[in-house]
Amino acid sequence: MFGKWLEQEPVEQPEGELHYEALVESGELYEEELMDQLGHDVARNYLNPSELALVFDDLGSPEVADYLRANKFPADIKVRHGDFGEIVTVGLYRRMRRWCVPILKLRYKQTPNQAVQGTDVLAFRFRQTPPVIAVPEVKTRATRKRNLGKEANESLEKVLDRLDESLHFALARCAERDHQFLVRHLAALLRRPQERVVERHMVFVHDAIVWKDDVVAVLADVVTQRTELTVVKISGLKDFVARVYQAAETGAGPRGTETSKDTAA
Repeated sequence: MFGKWLEQEPVEQPEGELHYEALVESGELYEEELMDQLGHDVARNYLNPSELALVFDDLGSPEVADYLRANKFPADIKVRHGDFGEIVTVGLYRRMRRWCVPILKLRYKQTPNQAVQGTDVLAFRFRQTPPVIAVPEVKTRATRKRNLGKEANESLEKVLDRLDESLHFALARCAERDHQFLVRHLAALLRRPQERVVERHMVFVHDAIVWKDDVVAVLADVVTQRTELTVVKISGLKDFVARVYQAAETGAGPRGTETSKDTAA
C-alpha cells in the first residue's frame, strides 16, 4: 500500500553530510481505499488484533470503536499527530525500504496520551556484515517551522546517547513474544557494540501546503555526520490524520481476525 500511496519527488541535494529524499502522494489510490488501509495500519500499531478478541466475542461490534477511542487512541491532537508520524515511518521502513522493524512501540503506551520513552522507531538489517541499526527521529508538523531540522538533530543526538536502553526494551518485548531469532540478534548488538553500524535518520511527516525546502538548508548547516532525511508531504495533514483515525476506529473490528499476519512485538 505504501508503494502505491507515496512516490518520490525530485529534489536538489544540499551540500555536506545530509542526504535528502521527498515523498509525495501519488494519487494512485482512491480515498476510500487509502483510508481503509491506513486506518488498519493505525489500529495494528496500537494493539495486536488478538487483544480485541479478548475484549469482544463479536469483533464486528460497534463497541469496538468506543473501546479504541477510550483505551488506545490519543485524544490530544498533538499526541495523535506524533503517533501518526511514527506509524507512517514504520510503514515506510518496513514496506518500502524492507528494513526489519520488530517493535510497534505504540502498543506499549500505559495511557493513550502518554509517550513511550526511547527512540521513535528502530529498524535493523541483521544479515548485513556488520549489522546495521537505523535510528529515525520522527517529526510531524501541520504548520511551518523553519528550525524543525535543528530540533530534530538535537533530539536525535539525545536518543543516540541512550541507544542501548532502546535496544534492551526491544529485546525484552521480543523475548515476551518468543521471537528467538530477533532475541539472538538484538542480544549480539548489545554484547558487541563495536560490531554494529548505527545510521542517523530523520523523517518529517509534513503538511505539503506549508512545506518549504529552507528547512532542509538550515538542517544541512548543522549536520556534521552522514544523516538520511525523508520528508513525507501530505496535503491538509491535520484533516487527513483525523480521517485516518476515524477509519481506524470504525474498521478495526472486522479485520481483527487476521491475527496470523501480525508477528510484530
